Amino acid sequence: MRVMYVGSPPLFSGGASPIHMMKMCQAMTRLGISVECVLPGRFPKEKLFDYHGVSDHFEVTLIPFTNGPGRQLLHGLAASFHALRRRKTYDFVLTRNIIFTWVCAGYLGIPTVYDAHHPPVNRAAEGMIRCFSRSENLLGMSFNSQGLFEIYSRLGIAPRNSAVAHNGVELEMFKHRRDVSAVRTKLGIPPEKNIVCYCGNTYEGRGMDILADAALRFPDALFLIVGGTEKYIGPYREAARAKGADNFVMTGLVPQDEVSSYLLASDILVLPYSSDVTIEGGTEAGKFTSPLKIFEYMAAGKPILATKIPSVMEVLEPERNSVAVPPDDSEAFFNALSSLMSDAQLRARISRNALRDAREYTWEKRVKRIMSSLGLDSR
Repeated sequence: MRVMYVGSPPLFSGGASPIHMMKMCQAMTRLGISVECVLPGRFPKEKLFDYHGVSDHFEVTLIPFTNGPGRQLLHGLAASFHALRRRKTYDFVLTRNIIFTWVCAGYLGIPTVYDAHHPPVNRAAEGMIRCFSRSENLLGMSFNSQGLFEIYSRLGIAPRNSAVAHNGVELEMFKHRRDVSAVRTKLGIPPEKNIVCYCGNTYEGRGMDILADAALRFPDALFLIVGGTEKYIGPYREAARAKGADNFVMTGLVPQDEVSSYLLASDILVLPYSSDVTIEGGTEAGKFTSPLKIFEYMAAGKPILATKIPSVMEVLEPERNSVAVPPDDSEAFFNALSSLMSDAQLRARISRNALRDAREYTWEKRVKRIMSSLGLDSR
């Protein structure tokens, strides 16, 4: 099988979208699918694989002059004509780009699978999705959460061949259970501290305020925030410093291949989303987001403390593979954190179950779910 993957995210931003794209292409390659990944910009291709920790390489085609303002539009249009020229070299195209799908499935007769990760952002986007969702050239749509599928269904734009396929994790990143003290030394983390870690972007509603307050409540622990750009982490860092929370540390972006080290070096992994958690751009996302960190947390085999956001609860099961509390309830969060710190048996039980459940969320299994919904063999 031959697949063209058209991806238009900012490739070296540290965000989840390019990680998702690269891991999907790697997973298809590992399953024996021939992949051409079509991307915006011009850069050394080896840099792309190294930056995202991808060991199984695949064909990459770069389209220059499409990586500036209006990237989604420019790259979507340019990639459409590239796909038309290369039509005999692939069986179908997989993409998250709405513009590309609208042009190719709606007008160019190209078999396309649209991989939805958020609701339509405006009426123009909804109109384009309505258009291509009726096209016979749209082979199907995949959704990264049940909540997102239900949003599209209520809008009447979820086609018959639809699959709910949560995001995934590369288990190999966590396969070697390294000596924690050695990892901490390498990362500059105090070996004697209890480490409470959040990994991911720090957009509004991600719970940074509650973690800064928790740092004051638990002064003997180190609260480690891994990820986020200076634009978003700066205000939280300053606010924590003003409160005197010296044990609240924000690293900023780290290389993708270091993420697993931070998680394995930690004692408790947290996901303290508020009820109005947002994605980049400010869209509230509690009903549909599928954070990569959930699956990385599970694969790390560490105890997880999360808030009961609907889409998160599609994956985490309170008291079995996690501890979960209501969002926006700081006291409930502090009490649950205290219980986890003091109860070794609870930590061991939920960690063991989370690690076992992570095996069901590999990128390869995500590819297989999408292919199965289309009635295709993933080989």
